[in-house]
Amino acid sequence: MANYELMLIVNPSISEDDRNSSIGEVKTLIEKASGKIVKEDIWGDRKLAYKINSSARGFYVLFDLELDWKEIKTITKEINLNKNIWRHMFVSKD
Repeated sequence: MANYELMLIVNPSISEDDRNSSIGEVKTLIEKASGKIVKEDIWGDRKLAYKINSSARGFYVLFDLELDWKEIKTITKEINLNKNIWRHMFVSKD
């Protein structure tokens, strides 16, 4: 297992329940892939460098993970299906 960071930018205009549901879905995907969330850091509502879907703001979430690199593609496919998650990025910490 390798160490990764996963950054999410979530639609800030959805309800808190919908936002928590979308973040929870990502956590479930990681757990199903036998990954481990070491740390979850909610950055909250922040100004974007450029507009996404006509919005100048986004809700940021950062995860520190232990995950097999082979599972990243599967998780990415599932994240792309969630329309409330505007952007995501995996970064290797190793």
